[in-house]
Order: sequence, then structure tokens, then C-alpha cells
Amino acid sequence: GRHRSKDVTLFQHGAASIVLNAERDSFADAFFQQHGLSLCASAFRVDDAKVAFERAAGFGYAPFSGRVGPNERVLPSVQAPDGSLEYFVDEAPNAPTLYESDFVLTDIDGPVEVGPLTGIDHVCLALPADALDTWILFFKTAFGFEAERSWLVPDPYGLMRSRAVRSADGSVRIALNASVDRHTAVAESLDRYHGTGLNHVAFRTDDIVKTVAAFAADGVPFLRIPANYYDDLAARYALPDALIDTLSAHHLLYDRDERGGEFLHAYTELVDNRFSLEIVERRGGYDGYGAANAAVRLAAQAQRRK
Repeated sequence: GRHRSKDVTLFQHGAASIVLNAERDSFADAFFQQHGLSLCASAFRVDDAKVAFERAAGFGYAPFSGRVGPNERVLPSVQAPDGSLEYFVDEAPNAPTLYESDFVLTDIDGPVEVGPLTGIDHVCLALPADALDTWILFFKTAFGFEAERSWLVPDPYGLMRSRAVRSADGSVRIALNASVDRHTAVAESLDRYHGTGLNHVAFRTDDIVKTVAAFAADGVPFLRIPANYYDDLAARYALPDALIDTLSAHHLLYDRDERGGEFLHAYTELVDNRFSLEIVERRGGYDGYGAANAAVRLAAQAQRRK
């Protein structure tokens, strides 16, 4: 759909909604001038936007008010530590949704084809090393999120520290990556963004093999995973040859937890040499992010950046 008063486009797939903002002389425009193609704002669905906003503002996070057109929704928001915006959205019963009130939705003749993605699994940000604790505190205080355990991930050019936060019900997950080493993927990302920036967005699917095959057929370039990864995978988990062949054919990464839960995921090539899109399928209650595969993914991306 198209925004009613701004140069803003809405894309929806399953429960995922992505907004591209090209409005001149706006917050998004100023953010783009400073950081380039990036994530300038996120919106969180809450039970009561006013209460959620007042909680965040009460902790001292700066509120933001943008231009609002006639009959458009006023969305309370605060600024995150990097200056990006975090919006609070609620929906009243029997009232127009945000998308219905602010956008002219595209008319589609005939039945709507259901796409393979079911929603956003998590978002990952690249941060300066000294900002990690600040962001953790921001999400814990402003949103009441819970912090998960911290991981040290090897990058071909150093070490990366990764820690995620999540909402109490686990429906919102945000991974935060930081590194003190100068040539890691995080460090290069910070240089390109001139600060904090988007590392990747992960989308959920119920059938990753079919999803990746369909997107690849449509021309989506997926990150190629080296063959020796699958040799190691077969030895580590004693997976059937047929499964190994399927994973390899579609460049899928695989992880399994101690309870037998499985995580299959694939990454696109970097977009504008900045961020990637990830497709994930969770099986059997797997609750992590495939940290065991991070080194392989980072090495493959480093090869592509050369």
C-alpha cells in the first residue's frame, strides 16, 4: 500500500510488515543522509501504546513527534540510543488498523496467495563495543525485555560478542552484536553506517526448503556455504545422507539443541554490502539463533566482501 500523505510504501507478507520511507525533509530522510540505507525505525505492537510510551519516557528516553496528516494515527515513539525511533502501536476493537488508517491498501483481484513466510523471527543490530550494555539497558527498562546469555562468536578477523533480548512472551527478539576488533564484520558495518546499523532481519517459515527454493527461482541470491561445512555437519550429528544433500543443495545451515530441537536457516547475499535477510525454520521447540553456525556464515560473507 501507499501512505496517504507521505512518500512511504508498505509491504506485507504473512505477519511481517516492512515500511520503506522515502519522504523528503523527514526524520527518515535525515537518518538516511547520516547513515545511508538502514533501519531508521521499528514499531512494536503493545496492549496500550500510551502506557508503554509513558513507561519508556519515564526512564528518560527522548520522545519524538513527526508530521501527522489528516485522519492519520498519532504514534507515540521514543529515540533509541543510536537516535533511531521505536514506535508503540495498539489496536482498538472495531476500529481501523494502523495500515487501514494511514495507507491506501492495494486492491487485489481474486484470492490472495498466501506466501511462505509467516512473520519476523528476529532482528539483529551491529553496535559499537561500548554501546552493548547501553542497548541492553534500553530494552530492559523501556520495554521490559529480558536479556539472554552472552555469546562469543569467532569472526575471521577477531571476536564478536552477541547477546539477545526478548519480550516476556518471546514474540519479539532482538540480537545485538558488538566487536572491539577493527576488521570484523561488525566493525566494517559500523564504518559503512557511521554508527549502529542493521545486521540482518530473520523471517520465519514452516518449510524452509520449499521457501528458499522458490525465492532462489525468483532470483534471490543466497549466501553460498562451503561444501566442507556439510562434511563436518554429517559427522557431528550423524544426519541422513538425504538430509545432508538437501541442506547442501539449498545452502542451508543446521543446528540442533540438547533436546532435539532443530534450526534450519539460510542467508541472502548482503544488500548494498550492509545487511542480509535470513530465512529460518524452527522445529521441536528450538529456541536459539544458530550460534554454532555464526563462524561459518561470517567466513562466507568475508569471502564475498573481498
